[in-house]
Amino acid sequence: MLKIEPLLKRKPKQLSGGQRQRVAIGRAIVREPRIFLFDEPLSNLDAELRVQMRVEIAKLHNDLGNTMIYVTHDQVEAMTMADKIVVLRNGVIEQAGAPLALYNNPKNLFVAGFIGSPKMNFLTASADGTGLRIAGNVVNLPRSVTGAATLGVRPEHITLVEGSGIKLADVRVDLVENLGGQTVVYATTSDNQPINIVLEGQRPVALGSTVSAHIDAARLHLFNAAGAAI
Repeated sequence: MLKIEPLLKRKPKQLSGGQRQRVAIGRAIVREPRIFLFDEPLSNLDAELRVQMRVEIAKLHNDLGNTMIYVTHDQVEAMTMADKIVVLRNGVIEQAGAPLALYNNPKNLFVAGFIGSPKMNFLTASADGTGLRIAGNVVNLPRSVTGAATLGVRPEHITLVEGSGIKLADVRVDLVENLGGQTVVYATTSDNQPINIVLEGQRPVALGSTVSAHIDAARLHLFNAAGAAI
């Protein structure tokens, strides 16, 4: 199950970080516990080992069927491994639920900023009825909102294609990261608010250019002055 048979004759100092983690899990399994507690088990591993061990722990959970409580500060680990996520701040539960439920409907700014990678963009705005003023642009809202507000927009929900959804703002491109399967754009609004955009595929976005960011109105998240979702 853990593929540690070839390691049985080695001494601890001869094991890699990932191998030591598998041995530790094996020691826990032989006790036949009803509940496993993992306290940031991957925090000291390099990026490649983190991915490998994340997959192995998920497979282990499927094979054993035991309850596993997994503590992490890593959003990707939380989203990919959990059946249920409990987001804590200072010992208080901010929100609990299925990963996609928290991703799609965060209750407040803290949860919205924790769930998702890259994290959600937060833009300061002012609302007047069904209009939201942001960076000199007015965004029409599907519901009535008034007063100071924070607009939350996930980077992967923004597009630079004209006519696709509503116009969010004109932004200046500060940096472009071409990752092959994705293009990450780091930009700034006209009132100097940072905004990150994740585009699928390889996109020719010119450094220093001004582009229009668009989004489906249904993808917008609004938070009041206290940080609660509206």
